[in-house]
Amino acid sequence: MRETIVCVAASECTWKNLRRYCFNAAFRANRHRFDLAVGFNGYDPEAIRFIDTLTPEYLLTRPNTGHDLANFDNILKRVPAHTRYILMHDDHWFFDEEWFDRLLVLLDGSPEIGVFGNLVPYDVQGPFREYYDRLCTVTGYDDVLGHGYPHFLQGLAGIYRGEVIQEVLACDGIPHLHRSIQAAAQVFERVFSALLLNQGVRFAQIPPGFELFLVHRDHSIILIKLEQAAHCLDAGDRDSAENIFAMLKELRPDDADLMKRIEELRAGRRFVRPRMTEP
Repeated sequence: MRETIVCVAASECTWKNLRRYCFNAAFRANRHRFDLAVGFNGYDPEAIRFIDTLTPEYLLTRPNTGHDLANFDNILKRVPAHTRYILMHDDHWFFDEEWFDRLLVLLDGSPEIGVFGNLVPYDVQGPFREYYDRLCTVTGYDDVLGHGYPHFLQGLAGIYRGEVIQEVLACDGIPHLHRSIQAAAQVFERVFSALLLNQGVRFAQIPPGFELFLVHRDHSIILIKLEQAAHCLDAGDRDSAENIFAMLKELRPDDADLMKRIEELRAGRRFVRPRMTEP
């Protein structure tokens, strides 16, 4: 058994994302270095055959209910304890073949941080707040109500210390319903982070910024715009690059990691093009 386990959530409806995103060349290049657990909601023979090409140590199937929260909960409760856990959806991916080393160095070098992931502001507003409050109350998670949490882990994805996962399991696992209700999943995605924050677990953003390393699908406008700016700089068109940088600053005025990335491009550092190679 290896020290790190990568846990991937997939389903009969979404598993083809594995071809385009998660199980790309960068992932496969590091496959020998970690245990792999694939949680699968539903059943699809073609999907199982494809997943088997990655020789997962654990292939865990379950009914297609509860969305990915239930899927991750099932994985964590059925695999043995590891030193580190990396949680990903089938549409998360890395473009850098050194992703595994970088995550390990990041976590092992920051003992005060329990989880590195993509952090999103803990937004509970408008009509969603009423649903959030009611669902938390009826499911017994009312201890998270009335708190001003700074952020939550997008999709639960990221790298976790083993001790943090053991805390999750000690609290009966990941909150979820046994029904596929998207709004409920959005509530419990936040509640999961709130419970860990209540326990004193600290989160941090995977550098260099939101969705700039642990990428979600191919919809990161920040990543796309940074690449466009890099091309402009390479072509000597600094004015166009600066227009893009100004737009990015308006989108994320308080993102220090993004500002650092912009300064690196201005200084001539090469932009690393994401690789989306299908296996």
